[in-house]
Amino acid sequence: MISKNLSKKTLVKENILILGTGYIGRYIYNTLKDIHNTKIVSTLGFDYHDNKDLSKFILNNDISIIINCSGFTGRPNVDEAELKKDECWRLNVVSPLSINTLCNKLGVKYIHISSGCIYNGYDKVFTEEDTPNFGLFDTSSFYSKSKHAFELMSTHLDNKIIRIRMPICNDLTNPRNYLKKIMEYKNLINYTNSKTYIPDLCDFISCLIVKSGLSWTGQDIYNVVNSKTYNTREVIEHLNVMNEGNWEKLDPNWVDIQDLKIIAPRSNCTLDNSKSDEIFKLHTEYEIMNMVCNYNNGISGV
Repeated sequence: MISKNLSKKTLVKENILILGTGYIGRYIYNTLKDIHNTKIVSTLGFDYHDNKDLSKFILNNDISIIINCSGFTGRPNVDEAELKKDECWRLNVVSPLSINTLCNKLGVKYIHISSGCIYNGYDKVFTEEDTPNFGLFDTSSFYSKSKHAFELMSTHLDNKIIRIRMPICNDLTNPRNYLKKIMEYKNLINYTNSKTYIPDLCDFISCLIVKSGLSWTGQDIYNVVNSKTYNTREVIEHLNVMNEGNWEKLDPNWVDIQDLKIIAPRSNCTLDNSKSDEIFKLHTEYEIMNMVCNYNNGISGV
């Protein structure tokens, strides 16, 4: 989908390289491929963690922008990072720092897809200026520590860091979709958390790339999340109310977090998206839930 804010006729085509062919990378590629000269690669294609290989690819293809969607996320969840700390640190800290540094050296704009799970609590809605309280120096998951570590260690570099949370897409069969996950869990906890509608993320990146007058010098962070955040019960209720028989009625057991068999502490918070809204107007969670449900019910529109 091409953003309504963009016109093909007025765009200068960029040569874009997306690193990572996973959930987020594929969606971004499918949006940008019709707008710019866009390539997407996995480590099966070539080892982009190797600076020599990556440098050669950049120069041979005249790459102007790299979007790094790769990294350690954990399967089935972030608990895996507690068991594979070396791999998590290498993929979430060491490798992206090396790629970011190489991009700066070669004059390539660098966009890094990261996470907002470096905050916790409801004392406030967290902005990009707030010091993380669920990061490297806190009682947090190792995954969150690695995400905060990259931000800290890249403050001297030129980059755009995009924080997302609990990604949602229209495909209710996709195992990486937050909605698919909670539809399958028998036990749920009722927390309020920011979420990211992937089509909005893709349009945000489209607009960010062509934004006139935007400086690409220094570190620049964006919370790309949807506004008017739902709690888990509200998400379940919305799915049930709009169901026209296309998915099973949801009736989970509501439990406390201590009742779940988890290893690592979890981030629960809401993020402020005012800064991101200046680039692309993000939908509310009510609107994105309508769009997802309508899509799966075969109805167009919000």
